[in-house]
Amino acid sequence: MRVDIRPIRDLVIEAGTRALRQWGTVAAEAKSDRSLVTEVDRAIEAFLGEGIARLHPDAGFAGEEFGRRNGDRADTWVCDPIDGTTNYVRGLPHWCVSLGLVRNGVAEAGVIWAPVLNRLYWAVRGEGAYCNDVRLAAPDRDAIEYEDLLCISTNGLKTLPTSGVEARLRCLGSIALELCLVAEGRAVGAIGLHEGIMDMAAAMCICEEAGCGFAYLDGSALTAGDLLAEWRTSRHFVAAPSRLRALLCEALAPGARG
Repeated sequence: MRVDIRPIRDLVIEAGTRALRQWGTVAAEAKSDRSLVTEVDRAIEAFLGEGIARLHPDAGFAGEEFGRRNGDRADTWVCDPIDGTTNYVRGLPHWCVSLGLVRNGVAEAGVIWAPVLNRLYWAVRGEGAYCNDVRLAAPDRDAIEYEDLLCISTNGLKTLPTSGVEARLRCLGSIALELCLVAEGRAVGAIGLHEGIMDMAAAMCICEEAGCGFAYLDGSALTAGDLLAEWRTSRHFVAAPSRLRALLCEALAPGARG
């Protein structure tokens, strides 16, 4: 069944608009994994869950804060109400609302809205990926140069030696937005570790529709179905177009540790 992305875009935009009202002003508390959560995270996740229950009553839903419901369904909508909560709390602009559909283990659709940056990303499998109505196509090539940008998550930065890669590193504090930079072709790739399906479901579809793929450093594929089953990545992974992905895996694999 084809996904009508328009009401999903509207839902995510409204969620981001609500979150924007308390950007940089809300108090946070630490979760068991030491990451931050706010009352806004919980309110936005509840809002998105209610919206999906109305628009797609037969689908499952999984979120960062409240877990899963109807997890046995072929369609599961997965949300991160605020990806980049630390940035959000500190008044930094790199945060977003992310909502993606995993259908039978495949990233089928996704919407990511970064209100402060005014960037709306979305994709539907087989229909392309877009940012603010501009279609995305990530360029592939056979070399990585010194002035290229390579995104890397905090966990990746702390655990993976990167001296073998000729690129400038960027850690934005939001894996969803880092993956969107790869889809746009602004970064040659993104590296992550211990990232959740909530953070990545929407971005995986956007990246894949822009011509990128996901792999662990040994070259084996990483899929949305894997993530939905495991909840978080257990190994370092790379997102990039095909040839760049192979280059990054080859350069980074010798130094990988969990």
